[in-house]
Amino acid sequence: MANEAAKHPLSNVAQRVITAAVVGPLVVIAVLIGGLAFTLVVTVFALVGLLEFYMLARDRPSQGSALVGVPTMLLVVLAFHFGQPAFSLIILALCAVVTFCLEMIRNRADVRRNFLQVGMTLAGVLYLGFPSGFLVGLRGLPNGGLWILLILCVTWGTDTFAYIGGRLWGKTKLAPKLSPKKTVEGAIVGATGGIAAALILLAYTDTISAGTLVFVVLGPLVAIAGDLLESALKRYFNVKDSHIDGLDILPGHGGILDRTDALLLVATFAYFTFMLLGLRQ
Repeated sequence: MANEAAKHPLSNVAQRVITAAVVGPLVVIAVLIGGLAFTLVVTVFALVGLLEFYMLARDRPSQGSALVGVPTMLLVVLAFHFGQPAFSLIILALCAVVTFCLEMIRNRADVRRNFLQVGMTLAGVLYLGFPSGFLVGLRGLPNGGLWILLILCVTWGTDTFAYIGGRLWGKTKLAPKLSPKKTVEGAIVGATGGIAAALILLAYTDTISAGTLVFVVLGPLVAIAGDLLESALKRYFNVKDSHIDGLDILPGHGGILDRTDALLLVATFAYFTFMLLGLRQ
């Protein structure tokens, strides 16, 4: 038993490395190609993530409607793909109306439950659909490929180095009530790694500016917050991970939400930061 316990972490690390070695380059290729290829990759990950999100509340009154949420998310991403982000707000409003009407048809006696369904359905679209749309929208900018790579450097750099730092030096719990395994030491190493990876990219492409530095310095903190947010969701719904049986497309990494939690928040932060600071080139 002791030998098996000792081997398990190594097995998980091996799975993580193999998965990252396969999926990472494919994602980067999609980023470089851009256009429909990038939108399709983002949409596939977002779709699985959305289903995982709704399954967090399975067998609860607030599970959310995948029947409405999935097409809503697709329309939101398409709105950004075609450069019409304003339509996403109209789509979101229609999602609320359609979900409520559908739930009233199914169960007129419990109006409170129906409102919970609307709230969870909208939450899924906001949590998965809009960040995915933000990524697609940023990729559509003249220098969009660079901005997406910068987001990935911040996110993947922070996540990877936090994992390494936590395993090697982690002692002080960062947020024990939310995620017992995350440590302050891991977060510090992760933030340092995320900043370093992003700065290397900016230096290589000669795009260091006040605006990009703001994003690079704050981005890793947002990534850590995104990770904790998903941990809080799992804690609230009392589930171990977001994995769905039959949809294990990232072996060793848990569900899609477990791997994209930081990216979702960083993408949102990047979108509004770049818009506000005028990084639209």
